[in-house]
Amino acid sequence: MKTLTELTPQQHQNLRIADDCAIQFAQQQNIMSLRITEVTQVACCMPIFYVRNSQNGQWVLTGFTSFEQGSNLFIEQGQWTALHMPANMQTFPFFLMKSPENPQQYTIGVDQTHSVFSTTSGKSIFEANGKASLHLSRVKTLLEADIKNDIRTQEFNQYISQLGLLRPINILVQHQDGSTPSLSGLYTIDEDKLQSLDKDALFELHHKGYLAPLQAMLMSLFQLNSLIKRHNKVAKLSPIKNIKLEVSKKTTAA
Repeated sequence: MKTLTELTPQQHQNLRIADDCAIQFAQQQNIMSLRITEVTQVACCMPIFYVRNSQNGQWVLTGFTSFEQGSNLFIEQGQWTALHMPANMQTFPFFLMKSPENPQQYTIGVDQTHSVFSTTSGKSIFEANGKASLHLSRVKTLLEADIKNDIRTQEFNQYISQLGLLRPINILVQHQDGSTPSLSGLYTIDEDKLQSLDKDALFELHHKGYLAPLQAMLMSLFQLNSLIKRHNKVAKLSPIKNIKLEVSKKTTAA
């Protein structure tokens, strides 16, 4: 687990971040956490699933970037190629943390041990006069917005879970060499249950602004076909012949 230190010009005046810090953050992630505000954009380029946080059991909304762990098919030759870059990728390596001086307030924290930090190369975090650089100022704005987006995402997750709209699935991958690994621990929207909701429940979903992201998540499953094409372009990966989605034997998503 990373240890965060409050970012201050007094302690970090000379600290710099690698120009490709966002790529370094994402390149080994086959799932990337999302906010509800990003769903409609992300659905245009990658499948969206839920997973459980292994530490606290909470739902995590994610963009699915590869069939292989430690791989991200949206990074090609050191460049991000998807139409949308997830917010947590844009803000890395900066995080929100409780202020050491006032636990009721948030401040920006960094994990100084990460390899993206240096004192000799990369982008400056602070100007010579101690003011935030343009990059840090932009990140601050994104992180401040993320406080509200995180709350909205948790409310959305809890609401659709209470309605029983999450369905556990497995992805059965059939490689051309005959191997058939199964990817588990994924949840998607149960379209049948969504369509069977009464008009009052549907109106409430619409009123809360939840119908559009639910429909976008369902449509995002078609991006699995594009992901197979990306996978099969990578020479070091075993080509995929086809995949199959099946309902997991784990039938509850409470």
